[in-house]
Amino acid sequence: MNLLEEIRFGFANLGKSGLMLPINQLPDSAPAWIFTEGSVFGVAVELTDDRLVAEAFTGAQLITVDRIVGGVLRRLLRLESNIQSLRNEFAVICAHMVTPGENDCLRQELLIEPSSWWKKWRHLLGNALSAKSSYGALAELLTIEKLMKQGMEVQWQGPSGGVVDVWTPAAGYEVKATISRYDSCIRVAGQFQLALASTRLLNLIHYRFEPSVSGDSIDAAVQRLIKAGFDAEILARSLALVGFYPGNSALRETFVVLESRLFPVCPDFPRIVPESFLSGSLPAGVVRVEYQVDLSGLVSQSF
Repeated sequence: MNLLEEIRFGFANLGKSGLMLPINQLPDSAPAWIFTEGSVFGVAVELTDDRLVAEAFTGAQLITVDRIVGGVLRRLLRLESNIQSLRNEFAVICAHMVTPGENDCLRQELLIEPSSWWKKWRHLLGNALSAKSSYGALAELLTIEKLMKQGMEVQWQGPSGGVVDVWTPAAGYEVKATISRYDSCIRVAGQFQLALASTRLLNLIHYRFEPSVSGDSIDAAVQRLIKAGFDAEILARSLALVGFYPGNSALRETFVVLESRLFPVCPDFPRIVPESFLSGSLPAGVVRVEYQVDLSGLVSQSF
């Protein structure tokens, strides 16, 4: 029985027992375990520090957990899934993860930077997660930070599905972001996203970012907001709602702000809302309208 066969055998026979079995095909210098935990199954290796990892494919995730193994509390790096119908295919990725390589070189690379291993597989297999881009979330955090510096009371509602991303007592703020240097078009998701302007003041904030090794990040913005008095639990909960858990490498992705502009959503602002139709509502059978708006030439100011 080789490594792949042992992993597949473990997935097929552990059931939902919650057991962790050492993989016999590996040397003592690079141990790993096969595990099942309820509906979740996968493989695990031990980390040598207390860092957090939280990455995800569409049907699998790479995370850190604390578990007692052999009577010892250990910080484990787990690759796990709950899709039983693809467990044999998933076992191939698991075998790659735990393979130690010559002189355990592959294992050492994995332990030094688990997110790098995950990014290679993400690039190969793709990732259809619906989470926000990291620069999109960063744009909302920077908007909150700027409004707080102006002395405003701010609510972050974008992650929880609010009509607009950021609220203050005086206005709503819809936040858009791009990493394109020249594209001036934004995507408006639905007929209600800019409808608030019919009843109260609404602004659209547009950020243009550039990836950079020395720029700003979600992690850095969160720390500044907490220091400024924004509730840390609300920030963590909101980020989790859009797929950014503690340990996710996207939290550390850095960008430089090339431009940030404020567009008042006034009556002349191009938009589609229910009142755009003669009946005052969408045509029968149409439930949602998505469209693009070209911001070039519209009235704006630096934000």
